Amino acid sequence: MNPTAKGSLWAVAAVATGSWLPVFYFFTHVSDDPFVWRSWLLTFQVVALLPAFSLIPSHNKNWRENARRLLSYWGDNGEPVRVKTTREVVRAPAFWAAISFTFDLAFWVWAATLIDPLVVTIIFQLMLIGLVWLASRLGRKISSAHRTSPHVIGGKHWALMVLSFGGAALVIWSETGAVSTLNWMGIAVALVGTATATGSLWGTVSTGRLLGWPGGNPHDLVWNATFVAVAARLGALPLTLLGSVLFFPPTAKTFELTWTMVGLLSLTGVFNAVGALSHRYSLYVTSSLSVQRIMFFSPVLQMLWLWIFADVSIADPQALLVGTGIVLLANVGWQSNVGSR
Repeated sequence: MNPTAKGSLWAVAAVATGSWLPVFYFFTHVSDDPFVWRSWLLTFQVVALLPAFSLIPSHNKNWRENARRLLSYWGDNGEPVRVKTTREVVRAPAFWAAISFTFDLAFWVWAATLIDPLVVTIIFQLMLIGLVWLASRLGRKISSAHRTSPHVIGGKHWALMVLSFGGAALVIWSETGAVSTLNWMGIAVALVGTATATGSLWGTVSTGRLLGWPGGNPHDLVWNATFVAVAARLGALPLTLLGSVLFFPPTAKTFELTWTMVGLLSLTGVFNAVGALSHRYSLYVTSSLSVQRIMFFSPVLQMLWLWIFADVSIADPQALLVGTGIVLLANVGWQSNVGSR
């Protein structure tokens, strides 16, 4: 099987599992303080990711060396550089991953209380555009060091990526087709949440490649990225509690950890782990970023699961069908390594 086909299949697996997460978020966020909810979610995600360390068939599981190299960054010549000063810490993608895990979903939930969740969900689809942009930038930097670029995308595939985003936005719009609440603060919180969601995903992927330099074995890279994902989430935990203190009063409705909630959070952690691992493989097994357009099918399944399990009605089925058709049209027959360069 060629690398692009492998990447496409892994992206399909990521969509199939990751599309369930909004349903779990819908049922688990029962607190007025999204940072407390995020702290519990981080904990369950870490626990669910731990088995992956033994399941991923990597032959280079160097725990101590990975921990020592976490604070590395990409130098100007496209090679890893160890952090030597406090000022250089801000250049490490692992540092920004920890910061991003603090705010990404917390700001998504917060924004949904300020403006229409429909708008927030559409804005968050820009996360994938940001991921591909960062990946292509890194690809150019690494290739400038006379190595094969690990991530490439061309103009035609950028256009199809934007078209896929438009289709996904139309799918989400089909839920109500009308915006009930809109203000600049809510939009700003949603945009920050989207940027940090991009940072949390790309921070793990980029650092995974840093730790595996100069090798490119997908299993080793996914193991490294999982190591970073766990470390960054642990680093984000105290920051979520700080966010709770800074942004929300102690009188806010508290988060109650019932057995039902434990079950839902456990499912969230498992689906997140499988979806994240699949998404990383889709980025590592092929250099073609064109396969990432498949991820825009996620809103289609999200709407289906919300409609079935969360009693969310579809106000405009025609928009849903048209949006799904646009995403399908932007993907079918256009996945190729050659065309993406």
